[in-house]
Amino acid sequence: MRSGFSELQNGAVIPNGIIWFTHMRVGHPIVRLAKVTPHSQGVTPSTLLVRRAMTKPTGSPNNENLQKISYENILDTSYNARTSRLDLCKLHFMHKVPYTITILVFFGIYNSFASELPIVKIKNGTLEGSFMRTRRGREFVSFRGIPYALPPLGKLRFEPPKSMNAWSDLRSAKEDANICIQRNIYTHDDNIVGVEDCLYLNVYTPSLPKFEHKTDAKNYPVMIWFHGGGWVTGAGHSQFYNPKFLLDHDVILVTVNFRLGPLGFLSTEDMISPGNQGMKDQSQSIRWVNENIAAFGGDRDRVTIFGESAGGASVHYHMMSPLSRGLIHRGISESGTALCPWVLTRPGLAIMQAKRLGEFLNCPTKNSAILVDCLREKKAVDIIATDRKFQDFDYDPMIPFRPVIEPNHPGAFLNKEPAESIKNGDMADIPWMTGFNSHEGAIKVAGLYGLKNGEYVKQLNDEFLDLAPMTLMYEHTCPKNHLLDVSKKIRDFYLNVKQIDESTKFDVIDMYSDAWFNVGANMAIKDHLSVFSSSVFYYYFAYKGSASFSSIFGDATGDYGVSHADELQYLFPVGEQLFKDKPLSKDDHKIIDIMTKLWFNFAKTGNPTPVVDEQLPIKWKPVRTNALEYLHIEYPQNISMSKDLLKERMDFWASIPHRAGVKISKRTSSQIQDEL
Repeated sequence: MRSGFSELQNGAVIPNGIIWFTHMRVGHPIVRLAKVTPHSQGVTPSTLLVRRAMTKPTGSPNNENLQKISYENILDTSYNARTSRLDLCKLHFMHKVPYTITILVFFGIYNSFASELPIVKIKNGTLEGSFMRTRRGREFVSFRGIPYALPPLGKLRFEPPKSMNAWSDLRSAKEDANICIQRNIYTHDDNIVGVEDCLYLNVYTPSLPKFEHKTDAKNYPVMIWFHGGGWVTGAGHSQFYNPKFLLDHDVILVTVNFRLGPLGFLSTEDMISPGNQGMKDQSQSIRWVNENIAAFGGDRDRVTIFGESAGGASVHYHMMSPLSRGLIHRGISESGTALCPWVLTRPGLAIMQAKRLGEFLNCPTKNSAILVDCLREKKAVDIIATDRKFQDFDYDPMIPFRPVIEPNHPGAFLNKEPAESIKNGDMADIPWMTGFNSHEGAIKVAGLYGLKNGEYVKQLNDEFLDLAPMTLMYEHTCPKNHLLDVSKKIRDFYLNVKQIDESTKFDVIDMYSDAWFNVGANMAIKDHLSVFSSSVFYYYFAYKGSASFSSIFGDATGDYGVSHADELQYLFPVGEQLFKDKPLSKDDHKIIDIMTKLWFNFAKTGNPTPVVDEQLPIKWKPVRTNALEYLHIEYPQNISMSKDLLKERMDFWASIPHRAGVKISKRTSSQIQDEL
C-alpha cells in the first residue's frame, strides 16, 4: 500500500475525528460513501481513494485498481458548523457496475483533516485559504492577503521592495490585507484610507495540485491584475476586483496592491531616491508569481499581466523594464499605454515636485538626502494629505507623482524614454492587447459638468487658452513657442466657434478622450507594428450597459456615454459595490461572457479568438496595416472588425506639435521652473 495511506476497517479513530464506513455493494448511479464526525471541528478529506474489486465484499483488491477521486468530484458535501460534522458524501458513477468499495483517506501535504480550508505551501511558508464561488456557481480556491515584500515602513519608506521573510506557523490567507494609503481624487473623496503596510496580493485558482510533486497539476494560465487609479488610488481588494467572473474559466487570477502617490513615486532624480517604488512593487509581485505560482496550479511560462488606465500603462512599462522582462508572456493594456501624456514625469519636474512636498511638510529641500530623511519621519497620512496643494484646476495638474526615467543603475525600473524603447525594439516582443472606450474623457468631464454648479465649465470656456496645455497635458511636451497656437487649433477642431456648455459636452468628452488616452494608444500601436513581430490586438469598447463610472466621477444622473473604466464591470463585479441600484441586465451578462472569454483566450493562447463559435462568431484579427484593424464591441449581437478608428481625430493630433519628441522633453530644471 502507498506510503501515507491507511486502510480503515469498519471504523477507526483518527486525529481530529472518526470515520465510519462499511463495505458496500454498489449498483446505483449515486452511492453514499462515508460520514465523518470530527472531534473538534469540521474536516474535509483532500482526496478519497476507492478500491474496486469484482470479488466478495471481504476480498482484497489489487493496487492497480486503485482509483483517485479528487475533492472537486465529491458532490453534495457540506460542512455543518453547528454540529461539527460532514454530511454524507455522494459520488456519481458513470456505469452501474457492482463494485465493492473500501474508503481510504489521504493525509497528505494539505493535512485537510485538520481544517476544512485549503492549505498550500509556498517558498516563504504555509498558507490557509478559503473557498469562494463564481457567478455561475463554480467553487474555486482563494488565498488573500499574501505578503510579497516586507512592509515598506521606517527606513524602507521610498526604498525598493525587499523580499518577504519566511514564517514558520500556518498563516491565514482568508481575508484581504489593508490597502495602500490613499485618497481618491477622481471621485473627489475627502477621506484618506489605507496604511503603509500594504504590499500584499491575492491568488485565486480553480483548484490546487493534489500532491507535493504536483505532477497532476493542470498548469493553469496566470493573469496578474494591476489596478488603475492614476498611481494615486486603487487596490487589488476582492471587494472591488473580485474573481467571480474570470474564474468561470480555467485561469488563475492574481490581484496586487502597490504603493501609491508620493510614497510610491517620489523621486529626487538621483540615487538618494531614484523613484518608481510602486512600479518596482509590481515587478516584485511578478517575481513572486514566477517563484510560487506552481504551488497554486499555475503555469509560470504563461503569465499575462493586465491592467486598466494607470494599470494598463504599467503593463506597457513592464514590457520595457529589465526588471520584468522574461517573466511575462502577454500583456493587456486597457485605456492606458506608456505613450499617454500622464504616464511619465519629465526630467527636472520630479525633483521639483519632491521639493514642493518637502516645503508643504516643513522639510529642508536643498539636499536630497536630508529631504528624504525628513520625509521618512513624517506621518504617511500627512504626506497623502498634501495632494490638493498640487492641484490648480479641479484635480489638475493630474498625477503629480508618476513614473520617472531613473539614473542608470542595476535596480532601475525604467532608464529610457518609452517612445525610444519601442522604436529601438528595446522591450519584450510578446502578444499585446490594447484599446479604449468610446467616451474615455468622461472621467474628467463628468466632474467638470457635475460639480460646483458648472463653475469649472465656465472657467474652461473663459480661460481655455491658458488652461488647455495643463489640463490636456501637453505643457511639458510641446515646444513653449507653440503652446498658444496648439491650444487655438485644438479649440477650433473640437468646438469651432461654439461655447463650452451643455450643448458641447460630448465635444469636450472627445477632446479629453483623445488627449488623455486615444492618441497615446494610436501612436503606440503604430510603433509596435513597425518594430515587433508579435501580434497586437486592438479594440474599441462602445457597449453602454446598465451603469457607468461617470456617475461616480462627478455627475450621478447625466449621460456621458461609455466612460473611462466602464469595461471593468464586465471583467469584475465592481457594480456590486458601486452600482447597487442598477442590477446587471441580460445584455450585461452576455457582455460579461464575451469579455471574460476574450481575455481568458488571450491569456491561455495569445489569441483572443482561437476558434469561432456561437458566442464569439467573429475572428478578432491582429493589426496588420497602418489602418489599424480593430474589434468594435458595441452590443452582444454587434461585434465586428473595422479599421481607421477615429481617423480624422487621430490625423489632427498627428498634425500638431503637441509631443515634439525625446529631445524637447529633456529640459533642465530651471527651464521647467520658468514654465511653472
